Amino acid sequence: MESAAKIRRLVLRDGDSVRSVSRNTGLSRNTIKKYLKDSSPPHYHRGQEPIRHKLAAFEERLTLYFEQDLKRPKRERRTAQKLF
Repeated sequence: MESAAKIRRLVLRDGDSVRSVSRNTGLSRNTIKKYLKDSSPPHYHRGQEPIRHKLAAFEERLTLYFEQDLKRPKRERRTAQKLF
């Protein structure tokens, strides 16, 4: 992460205090201390794969309705609420 490297550089190389870096970046002092403690940048691990969409069983029908509605006048098109 770019900001973690920038924070480490400001504190360790330039000698700025944690409090002054906190004021300048808008990050919490605890966050800055966490960035200083770890030499590698923070990263996110997803617990499980996300559910792409719940309407997978109706995808073909909804696509057909959408394509039909593109040919209709704007006033006659189905809204998302009507499709639901």
